[in-house]
Amino acid sequence: MHLFGFDFRDPVFDVGGWKLSFQVITLENVYGLDSAAISVQEQGDRWRLDATRLSFAGQQQHAPGTVQVQITSGGGSRLHIQISATAPHKIRAIKLSLRGFPSLKLLDLLEQEPANDIVRQRYPNDLRIPLASARTSDGVTLVARCDDRQCRAKRFAVFTEPMGPLAGTMTLECIHEEDARHFDTQITVPEWVIDREPDLAAFREEYLGFAERELGLVPWDQRTDFPAWVRDIQLVLTLHGMHWSGYTFNSYDQMRDILRFVCQRIDGRHILAYLPGWEGRYYWQYGDYRPEPLLGGAEGFARLCDEARALGVHVMPMFGANCANAWFPNFHTFGPSSTMKSASRNVFLGNQPDWDNSRAQDTGWQAWLNPGAPAWQTELTRQILTLVDRYQFDAVFLDTVEVWTNDPDFNLREGYQQLVSRLRAGRPNLLITGEDWWDGLLSIFPIFQQSGHWRQVPAWVGRYVRLMGHICDSEPSRGSTGVFEAGTTPYQRLPDEARYIPTLAFVDGTLDQAQAEVETVIEIARQRVSGRT
Repeated sequence: MHLFGFDFRDPVFDVGGWKLSFQVITLENVYGLDSAAISVQEQGDRWRLDATRLSFAGQQQHAPGTVQVQITSGGGSRLHIQISATAPHKIRAIKLSLRGFPSLKLLDLLEQEPANDIVRQRYPNDLRIPLASARTSDGVTLVARCDDRQCRAKRFAVFTEPMGPLAGTMTLECIHEEDARHFDTQITVPEWVIDREPDLAAFREEYLGFAERELGLVPWDQRTDFPAWVRDIQLVLTLHGMHWSGYTFNSYDQMRDILRFVCQRIDGRHILAYLPGWEGRYYWQYGDYRPEPLLGGAEGFARLCDEARALGVHVMPMFGANCANAWFPNFHTFGPSSTMKSASRNVFLGNQPDWDNSRAQDTGWQAWLNPGAPAWQTELTRQILTLVDRYQFDAVFLDTVEVWTNDPDFNLREGYQQLVSRLRAGRPNLLITGEDWWDGLLSIFPIFQQSGHWRQVPAWVGRYVRLMGHICDSEPSRGSTGVFEAGTTPYQRLPDEARYIPTLAFVDGTLDQAQAEVETVIEIARQRVSGRT
């Protein structure tokens, strides 16, 4: 993590037992408060700080602009902080720094100290709610959260002050970034809440209450944004189709064989059949969806969907929500105007898997597209609904919806809201699910693909959604992750908890070589159906 090679000389304010500093980050520079143009007023449990001029370059230079901070005590060590500012250039972000700690470690999503020190966390990418917690070496816990109705970017960082009066002490930075579509020379920051030694669960619950009121989070038992049949699902079958390289794990007929086997043991209406790589070469075919000729073609896919329907099984093909092959001939009709970008308009390149094992991770053909962009949203909707209408499958999985960037043209969360609304319009029996989650998505998708082992999942998430196994969670015969880029990983069942739907993955040979484990997981699902677990 980079720091300045000089003392920035931010004024430090002692308020309610905290040492606070503030910065204004524009698109062209970073500003502090001019120490000669500050006034502070205190009235009981309230403080008001006004800066009528900005400084930069360690107070060597000055600029027009203002910062106003209003702080209210919440009792004990808690402070509620509201910040507004103006600057001579468009403001990107406002930084609140909590300073002067002897040591600090950021905690992970489960509010535990990680094995490897984390020095920076981002919401919504690393963090799933805009709340960070840190702990000093003597066990004192600090927390900071931002109650933001718009789910805008937040970043948190800890570092040791290298110079100045606080050299050797540690700082926790809390950064709010404006929606890049609305960068302006003035900004109002949603309220920050900071506290020392709180009840962590209670502090988080306060935020979840806010999210239920303002972000549309609804407890699972009260949700109405998915078809009634979803509540009967107790088993997900991940039926891998074709790998990026063209290797076939299961043809459509082999998928039918698996469904027959499982439906002899559990009623098909309890099964969701998830199809990654159904359209052909996984990821490569993104943006041009159709049944793959080498897997059985249109007739084979129709047979699969028809037999699944006859068995009561719900079929769910996988679609890339924000990726398409830029080398395909149809890309020019929707891709160039839809490219996902950073706030300062760098093209977003995404995860860049090593699909070809060249060790170059050079996926120039894999374009990342914004689902809020009209051309891509319309084209993706058209392709999905054409297939839904033709093959009558009743669920759709949207890949990589958790990937987020502060795009200056179209807001990603709003794009997903629009996309899901368009897909479900007039189709009340259509289920839309997604990969991974953060709080802004919990009200949009009722089921997420989520690893029970690879990524941390706080228990409270099950209050709002259900989770099925991720394709990174391998199948039980040889530990293959099928179409997923990991290749192999040790097999583990999902945690036997209500928030997880039991999930079984199938590649070539799984049914023959791991039948005992297949039978065991099916039995777990049967027990869920009978209400014994």
